[in-house]
This record gives sequence, structure tokens and C-alpha cells, in this order.
Amino acid sequence: MDVVRPLRYGARAVLRRALRTVNVLIAVVTLASALAVLTSDLRVPGYREHYRDAVWFVGLYAAVQVVMLVEFARDGAFVPWLAVAKTAAAYLFFLGFTGLWPYWRTWTPARYIYQLVDWGEGHTVLVLAFLFLGRGAFNTLNAMYFTADWWRPLRARRPLLGRLVTAVPMAATLIFVWGFSELARHEARTFSADAHDVAELVLETVDCDAVRAHAGKTTNDVRKRGDRRYEVQIAYDCTLTRVLVRAEDGRFGTAAAPRQECCATAGS
Repeated sequence: MDVVRPLRYGARAVLRRALRTVNVLIAVVTLASALAVLTSDLRVPGYREHYRDAVWFVGLYAAVQVVMLVEFARDGAFVPWLAVAKTAAAYLFFLGFTGLWPYWRTWTPARYIYQLVDWGEGHTVLVLAFLFLGRGAFNTLNAMYFTADWWRPLRARRPLLGRLVTAVPMAATLIFVWGFSELARHEARTFSADAHDVAELVLETVDCDAVRAHAGKTTNDVRKRGDRRYEVQIAYDCTLTRVLVRAEDGRFGTAAAPRQECCATAGS
């Protein structure tokens, strides 16, 4: 027993140090993105208007990352609360994922991280892994580990209730892993790289005159590329103009881009 216990505590210390290191690295790269956005907002003409950034929000976002970095680096008293806060933010994100994601990936001060893992519409597996496995599964397990001192006594005093309480985050972790695998398979079945190329080409032809003329409307037409036909749908919006292309085999390709400069021109 005297030999086993030091090994057990040593393994816990190694695991805790590893998790703290991962959290510090996440805070570092997120802070770097936020500071790059803040610098561009203050120094690059038109940047803030293009992304519709609020400087106070970007500054607050950067400050939160500083707190994360310092607390996880020094293993401070707020580490459990910060781990829970990160998980809660991730869950709120996923609750509004369908409507929020197309805009958040552009508006967030962490946009450069998303750009780093986003290799285009045809290669979203890395983005899905970042979101579902990183933000979802990792943050859940991360919070469980750093709040162990909260739920372990409950499991000791009331084993049944304690197991039910800890079963919820474990089930959520499995759901995130399942969601990633299902979306990855769905993408392979429904995505067409050729249709995506057509969508990108169509998006490049959508100028500000077209956006202003059709703002809020959706148009449908058929385009040809060689001997292939593609059904093209364009949703015009100054916030985000989206192109959906359907190939003859039924698979899809999409492209999207914010067009705030068109609205700005219209209002000037």
C-alpha cells in the first residue's frame, strides 16, 4: 500500500499538470487571436466595420483569456470555476449551434483559430473535431476533473445520487463524440468537392450591386461546367451571402462570405 499510494498520487499530479498545460495553451492561442483582432480593429482602416467588432467586447474577451492563462498556469483557486465556465459557454454555443455558427466563426475574437482549422467547405472534419471533440468533449471532461473535489464527497455520502450526477457529463461526452462521428460521415455522403468549387466561383461573381439589388432574397438557376449541370441557389444578405450548389449526383457544395462593405457603400 505504501508503494501504490505515492504512484497513484504521482499519476494524478502528472494528469493535473498535463490538463493545466493544455488549458494554458488554449488560453495562449485564443489570447493571441483576440489581441490580433483588437490591434486590427484599432489600426487597420475598415477592419472593425467589416467584421462589426465592438472594441469593448474584444478587449473583455482578451481579458478573460488572460485570467484563464494566469489561473491555470499557477493552479489558482478559481481553476474549477473557470473549467465549469468554459464548459457552460460551450454548451450555450451548441444550444444555438445551427443559427449561431455561420456568424460566430466570423465575428468571434477567436476567428483566427477557426481560420487555422478551417481548410474550406470541403475539409470540415478538422473544424468538427475542434468543435465537438475540443469544445464539447474535452471541456466536459476537463470540468469533471477539476471539480472532482465537489462531486467525490457526494458519491461517498450518497452513492446512487452521486453516480447519477456524474453520469450526466459522461453521457454528454459520449453525445459529443457520437455527434462528431455522425457529422463526419454525413459530410462524406453529402459533400461534393466539385460542387464546392462551383459555389466558390459563383460567389466570386456576386458583386455589391447584386447584393444590394437582391438583399434579403434567394435566387435559383442552373449553371454548367463542362458537360455537368449544377443547381445554384444564392441567398443575398449583407451580413452573410451564401451560395448552395447541388450536383447531378445529389451531393452539395457551399460557399459564404460576409458582405458588409456592400451595405456600407449603400448607406454612404
